[in-house]
Order: sequence, then C-alpha cells, then structure tokens
Amino acid sequence: MKFSLRYIMLFFLLGSAVILPAQKIAGTWEGKMDGEFIQINIDQKGNQLCGYTYDYELMNRASHCIATFDGYYDPENKLFFIAGKRFIENSGSHVHMRMMLAFAKEDGRTILIGQVSTEIMGGFMQGRVDMKLSRVSARPQQLGGIVEPCFPKPPRPAVKQPAARPPVVKQPAATAKPIPSKPTPDVNKPVSPPVVKKLPPRPLPAPPKKPKPLAIDSSLPTILKPSRNATALPNKEIVQSMKLRKKSEQNRLEVNVKKINLKVYDNGVVDNDTVSIFYNGQLLLSHQRLSETALEFDIELKDGVERHEIIMYAENLGGIPPNTALIVVTAGDKRYELRSKASLEENAVLIITYKPKPF
Repeated sequence: MKFSLRYIMLFFLLGSAVILPAQKIAGTWEGKMDGEFIQINIDQKGNQLCGYTYDYELMNRASHCIATFDGYYDPENKLFFIAGKRFIENSGSHVHMRMMLAFAKEDGRTILIGQVSTEIMGGFMQGRVDMKLSRVSARPQQLGGIVEPCFPKPPRPAVKQPAARPPVVKQPAATAKPIPSKPTPDVNKPVSPPVVKKLPPRPLPAPPKKPKPLAIDSSLPTILKPSRNATALPNKEIVQSMKLRKKSEQNRLEVNVKKINLKVYDNGVVDNDTVSIFYNGQLLLSHQRLSETALEFDIELKDGVERHEIIMYAENLGGIPPNTALIVVTAGDKRYELRSKASLEENAVLIITYKPKPF
C-alpha cells in the first residue's frame, strides 16, 4: 500500500520537524496528547511491534487505562503503525487507539511524532490528535504477571553431556613382582568393642539480656492500627533526604476531632511504589510498599497545635512514575478521599487544620 501523499500532508500539519529514516523504536516513550499523559512501551522484532500503553487524564488521574497493542513498520513510507488490542485496566470510558508514528528531529534530539485516532462503535475512527513523544528508556517496562512479553525468548537447547568412558586398567609388566593377596579374616575370632571416649558436658549459654525499654516521645502521635508489614525504625538518611526535598501541598483539610484514621493505598496500577510517612517532621513509617491493601493507622492530634503536616516521601517511582497514593481520611463522621503525587525532588504534603468544636 502507498500512502505517500497522505503522510506528507500529515507531517506538514505536525510542524517543521525533519522526518528521520527508520531506526530501533523499542523502549519506553512518554508524552502528552489532548489533556492526557501517555506512556508507550514498545517491543520490536524485525518489522513487527507489540507492547502496551498506559495513559491517564491530567485533570483526573483516577481515569486511566492500560491496553496491549500489535503493530508493524512500513519500510516504504518509514512509518510505524500501532492498533489497540485488549484492555488490562480501564477505569473510565477509554477506547482503543490507533497510532501512526515516525522519527523526527527537534532541538537536536530524536523524538516520535504522529497522530492518534480513537475507535468507536461500528469500527469507525474519530478525533485525530497530534502527538510528540520522547524516549525515556531504551528498554520497555515489563509488568510482570500483568502483561506478559509478546516476543518471549526461545528456551535454550539442552547441552548433551559426553558419555563417561570406563577407566583404563593398566596391566602389570611381566617383570613386576606379584601383588600379595590380603589374608582372609578369621570369622570365628571375637571382635573387641570400640573404645568410646566420653566428652565433658558443655556449659549452658548465658540467658540473653533484656533490652532496655525505648523512651516514648510524647510529641509523636499514637499509631493504633499499624499494618502487618509496617515498621517505625528511625532512619537518619531518610530524614535528611526528606528535609532537602521541596514541599508540594496536595490537599488541605479542617477537622474538629482529635483522633483521625488514615488509610493509604497505591493509586492506580500497583507498581511497587515505596514510601516513608512523616507527621510534623517525625518519621512514622519507613520502607512501606503501597498496594491495594491499606496501610492503616490512627493519629491523635496534639492540643494547642492548629496546623499538622502528613508528608509522603517517595523512596522510588515504582514501575510507572510518579509515586502516587490514595489517602482515605476518616475524622469523626466525615470521610475524605485525597490523592497525592510525590517524586524524587518533591514531597507530597497533606495539611490538617485542627479546630475543636466550641462548647
């Protein structure tokens, strides 16, 4: 098939980017399209393409989807074609996409440019959107157990072991003296029992010393319901790193009760996001992996203090950056759902203002 005139018009509309000849497209590409963030993970074998896309609305991170795709490279027109195949996750009204991509040069770097069309009922296409993507990794991210590799490596052939050769027995030379045979033991001769040497008993080890009780800081909140894998070990390096990062205020709440309950989940795809949680600068939990199971704890706000800070410190960005969390706060009979986004440069901060009820 020949699409030359159509594609020349397409890339004319995309701007003055210089179209480059074909090269390896495999890897992770990221960009924005019509109010959405999109990440494309592409695997390549010859002219065949496959992988998965992950995209979400910039104004509503909860509206996201993950979908697998198939595709191919058209060497005559130097274009890549991708078509959505199957949804792995779809939290909103997302539909399958079709993409037409090509390499281009912009500001001295190689990018991908192209158009995106969406598939609606009846198989027709609508809403062509221009798109530019930058490569963030030369290898596609793998979601183990969620999206299997589309080009699995063939098993290695078994290595045949050489057959064992029988040992070579050298015959004695004609001049060698004959080897005397061993005398036959007398079975009727009584055998004396072996001598067993008794060892002195080992002394018992000293009982372990009881650890000294930890001093409790009355300024810290009481964690009433920690998660089963929660730890509150002090970590000087995490505290120092937290103080060096910028604070990004994500949400602000006003409560009129002292005791509040917090549940922290991974927001979206569970991709091994790990966080540490601080309360007013004090480390509460460290090295906590976010998942669909909540990290749950209660905090009792201190009297006389109006502003309280809950800080989410990202220890990594997981498989799909950034490090995101869903925080469910229960204060008395009120319940709030909040979302936070932390990076390796910024901490996500939740501000809680405590104003008790007037008597």
